[in-house]
Amino acid sequence: MNNPDAIAADLDTFRTAVEQGQPYRPLYVKLKLVWQCNLRCGMCNHWRDVVEPPLDLEFYQRLVDDLAALGCQKLHLTGGEPTLRPNLETLIAHATAQGIRVTMTTNGTLLTPERAHAIAAAGLHKVNISIDSPVPHIHDHVRGVPGAWARTISGFKALRPWLKPGKMRINTVISAVNYRSLGVLPNLAQAIGADQLNLIPMDANTPDFQRLSPWHIAHYNLTVGRVIARKAIAAGLIHHPDQAYPFGQSLLTWHHSRKGNYAQGYYHRQRCYVPWTHALIDHIGQVSLCCMMPNKPVIGDLRQHSFRDIWQGETYAALRRTTHLPQFEACQRCDMFLGENRAIADLLNPSPQP
Repeated sequence: MNNPDAIAADLDTFRTAVEQGQPYRPLYVKLKLVWQCNLRCGMCNHWRDVVEPPLDLEFYQRLVDDLAALGCQKLHLTGGEPTLRPNLETLIAHATAQGIRVTMTTNGTLLTPERAHAIAAAGLHKVNISIDSPVPHIHDHVRGVPGAWARTISGFKALRPWLKPGKMRINTVISAVNYRSLGVLPNLAQAIGADQLNLIPMDANTPDFQRLSPWHIAHYNLTVGRVIARKAIAAGLIHHPDQAYPFGQSLLTWHHSRKGNYAQGYYHRQRCYVPWTHALIDHIGQVSLCCMMPNKPVIGDLRQHSFRDIWQGETYAALRRTTHLPQFEACQRCDMFLGENRAIADLLNPSPQP
């Protein structure tokens, strides 16, 4: 959703857009460049799916032109595995030249020293690299490919010299398989030069992996979470102890988390501002609200209409006008934009001063 400071600087316009159900600006757009992946992660279904091939470079360059004209500030590249795109550097350079910050989430296994340098030189602003355990065999089990951990660490180190401090983050999806091993994750992060840790609760059970049970959550909080909090704060990898407890720390939040409702009931009371500021675009040009609901609903198809027409069209407008909360069942599982939504709600409805 991008930085709420951008909305604060243009608050009257944003407030009017929200009140009238009108489009604002797609400040942050996520682009799934490819659906395929070179790993077989147990918590993911990308590698299990058979899908159409991605669209060509020229299509994405035209899309970037459209996004820049609408005021997009950040383009996040993901997949599948985005480094499977051979022309990735060209697209990054094209977006960067138009003033759009380009970020990426990758498993890092394909980042050779030469590729890492080329991607950084093209203008990559920030990267999330997925590491699901500091223990190699546990990470490899999660990722479904032997040797994945070693290649990910190698890719991380290859990119580290070329990005500025503060721009390399580790993403870790927490499941029943890996949570016990994460107490030394801050140690690994420091050793390889990571700037941040992002702990992500697993959204839903898959045929291979399960979410943490209530007992697992309690065990994580009482043992692993407090160790991560202490080490990660000391190392500057997180800024607040709450970031080490993605399942919450109270009985009420545990009750929500055991059902996968990581928003902790927030969207029963408050709206999500994603329809005004964000979009997800998949590898064949289908536009959706966000990655919690890929293609559900499909708001538009870029093979038939421009992004501008979709962004300003009636399907998006209807979503912006709805007063039903939560807008979708998946909203209850989403903590991705929770902090930003709270900050925006405070901007629109500031608490009275004493």
